[in-house]
Amino acid sequence: MTDHSSPARGPGQAPGQGLHDRARQEVLAAVQRIVRDTGGQLVTRPLVSGEPDGPVTRDAEPLAGLRTARTAELAARGLARRYARAAREDGHTWTVIGAALGLPSGGDAAAGETIAAAAFGYAAGPPNSHWNRTYGPSVTWRCPACGGLVSDRGPVSGPCDDEPGHNAGCQRLTAAAAAWETSWADEETGQ
Repeated sequence: MTDHSSPARGPGQAPGQGLHDRARQEVLAAVQRIVRDTGGQLVTRPLVSGEPDGPVTRDAEPLAGLRTARTAELAARGLARRYARAAREDGHTWTVIGAALGLPSGGDAAAGETIAAAAFGYAAGPPNSHWNRTYGPSVTWRCPACGGLVSDRGPVSGPCDDEPGHNAGCQRLTAAAAAWETSWADEETGQ
């Protein structure tokens, strides 16, 4: 019987794969524990569905496991959004946040989206949510430099337009705006 223990990383396995495997194993264990603790059943199943006489494994009953795994997925996404907000509050750019999320470096190029725009879209939540349809997508965070409650609208028109809520004279906003202006000047001169 398989116990889903943590295997060592293979020589050809990418470092991020180890994190993926660890997360998958931890979520599997959590799903099984939650199913058991909430009165659901654990069942013994063939490890390979076409081999009834082969090795077996204990797992959550499929529908209970599915329901619990989906709930865990939604909870993890909410937690990821919380960390994205905290990263913005700590001064990380949407591009850096996108890299931490493992988004492709060019974002969704087919949709004309940068990695920064993709990260913002992830953190802001579904575009068809009631909040985003009513007020427009935003990610709210507290600026540690000025204490203002910023309603970050994503990487669109530059920090002065995209980050309303900073208090007058905010040094962080001033620095971000200067860096943004420099990046545009460098792009125009080909640097």
